[in-house]
Amino acid sequence: MRALLPVLAASLLVGCGYPGDPLPPALNRPARVTDLSALERGSKILVGFAMPARTTEDLPLKGTPDIELRVGAIGDRFVEAEWVRDSERIDVALIKIEAGRAAVEIPAEKYYGKTLAIGVKMHGPQGREVGWSNLEVLNIVPALPKPEGLLAKDISGGVGLEWHVPRPAPEFRVFRRLKDEKEWAFLATADKTAWADTSVEFGREYEYYVQAGEKTAEKYAESELSEAIAFKPVDHFPPAAPAGLAAIPGTRTIELVWDRSPEADWAFYRVYRDNSLLADSVQAASFGDKDVVPGAKHTYQVTSVDTAGNESVRSTAVDAVLP
Repeated sequence: MRALLPVLAASLLVGCGYPGDPLPPALNRPARVTDLSALERGSKILVGFAMPARTTEDLPLKGTPDIELRVGAIGDRFVEAEWVRDSERIDVALIKIEAGRAAVEIPAEKYYGKTLAIGVKMHGPQGREVGWSNLEVLNIVPALPKPEGLLAKDISGGVGLEWHVPRPAPEFRVFRRLKDEKEWAFLATADKTAWADTSVEFGREYEYYVQAGEKTAEKYAESELSEAIAFKPVDHFPPAAPAGLAAIPGTRTIELVWDRSPEADWAFYRVYRDNSLLADSVQAASFGDKDVVPGAKHTYQVTSVDTAGNESVRSTAVDAVLP
């Protein structure tokens, strides 16, 4: 019986789920931020990043960590200790957190003309942390002027945009979206306060906005956005008149030929004889007039019609006589 006691004791330990060696306590260090972004817009520096949801041990992070966000000027070389010593720590109360993302607006005026490094790190419940996020470097310039009075008008082949600014800016960036779309698309950079959008579809409604910009190193400083405007372009610009019209008398017909229209929205031609419409919806750049009397002189002209129904002025007139 006594010989069975050690075996019984061992079996009881196994049955009770003996845990083995104890695990070390979790450090509860928030994961490092890796997506910090920053840009200068108007008189503010906009900073954003995703809040860590897990610890470095891949455990759920409990509560909100202490956010240490710093902004400081740097010289030709970056020394982390000097940057931390001389930088400004942003008040946590100014940082807004929504849907797992943090965002803050920092006044830029006192940093004009300086190169800034911006970084963030998270402190756990006992102050534990794993270091700084990716650092964003910005060259801060005086606030760029906001474009004002944005207008749109119909032009041949698209939409003409115009705006004005209270003082010059290096360049302007133009954005557009369809009326029913959510996302804006960057269209082009303009060096003047006017730009033509020739990539529209007539009859569809678009929205536009413009902002001034200045490239600083690898980034852009931006102005505040202009007011967005909606515009539905209408094509009421006729195509160019056909060129090269020639009349060639034959045995029974007078053959007309001309240069094909280069217009992108060309639809068809109209042929006129003696100031009266002779043929409509002509697709080829040629036409044979079979209703002619020998010896009679006729005068011919041709026009182009586009997909919106706009008709060009008439071509140069040519005369022909069937022998």
